[in-house]
Amino acid sequence: MIGYLRGKILDQTTEGKLLIDVGSGEAGGVGYAVSIPMTSHYLSLSAGEPIELYVHTHVREDALDLYGFTAKIEKEIFLTLLTVNGIGPKGALGILSKIEPAHLLQAIINGDKDSLTQIPGIGKKTAERVVLELGDSIRKKADAGVFATILKKDLSPQASAKGSTQRGAGATLDRSEHAIVRDAKSALVSLGYREHDVGSLLNRVLAAAETPPKDAEELIRSALRQL
Repeated sequence: MIGYLRGKILDQTTEGKLLIDVGSGEAGGVGYAVSIPMTSHYLSLSAGEPIELYVHTHVREDALDLYGFTAKIEKEIFLTLLTVNGIGPKGALGILSKIEPAHLLQAIINGDKDSLTQIPGIGKKTAERVVLELGDSIRKKADAGVFATILKKDLSPQASAKGSTQRGAGATLDRSEHAIVRDAKSALVSLGYREHDVGSLLNRVLAAAETPPKDAEELIRSALRQL
């Protein structure tokens, strides 16, 4: 089982995957396609950057899928979600793509099912299962300091409810926004800007935006104003 990868980003696909080169030297290497959360943090990663990922390997009868996270705590939350009846790897990754980890944990701790149902793909029954099956274990792990790094602040249920839509450093993007970011990045690179610089710039623009960009042109204009 693959549990960790360190290498260089070769590409980021429109399917929400990073292609990681873990080879060395000029004789050739090995590239792994790893599914990642679709958040601004991951979308800001650019080809050529070094990266470390904590990986979960999911083996199916006809496939072997990798799910990667830059922080151990994200992988821990991902694995915790997998213990809920009816939530598979794609579903767990989708949840982490739509709500910040701290808001998710706080909603579970508070038994805030209404906030959980605001996450696309989570209905009332699934929200009830998440709270019922994870509430005690999440509270025990939080008390033991397992989630201390992301539960630094006392988040109110109201803040948790806004977690999936707030903009900011940890803001999440839906599929249409993902495409907008990809198009904007491609356009800026074609204008001669370095891909690494473009990724960081777009991340700053998205973090500062109060509302998501309507299209790639709007995002490009915002980015150019900061150059």
